[in-house]
Amino acid sequence: MGVSNALTRPGGVTMLGSPVDLAAIDRDSYLVAGITDHICPWQSCYRSTGLLGGNKRFVLSTSGHIAAMVNPPGNDKARYQVAKDCPEDPAGWLRRAETCHGSWWPDHAAWVAERCGKETTAPAELGGGGLAPICDAPGTYVYDR
Repeated sequence: MGVSNALTRPGGVTMLGSPVDLAAIDRDSYLVAGITDHICPWQSCYRSTGLLGGNKRFVLSTSGHIAAMVNPPGNDKARYQVAKDCPEDPAGWLRRAETCHGSWWPDHAAWVAERCGKETTAPAELGGGGLAPICDAPGTYVYDR
């Protein structure tokens, strides 16, 4: 018996009275999964490429659930796979995917950099734009229960 998720069907759920259609999200997506993830199989994660609008980049880390995310640069054993496009079938994607050595983090940083404006120097002081700091770090929210 398969699991049904109404969020995957356009208009299958509403939020604040508006029907939700994930395909209407027209922003680029960088999606990461772990090939040996025992909680969420990578093929299930890959389904997001067919649900979201915009351009998608799917990256498959050669690690499991947590290790797929926490895999910083400098790990010589790290590998990930990526392909230029995202066909409907995850097996088709895997056949096209190229294996890259190292962490996927630099790939993500480059992907983000392509979508950001130019780098600017960090401000010398907190606040700006007419806003002043409310209190010293770390802020009062850390005391909220």
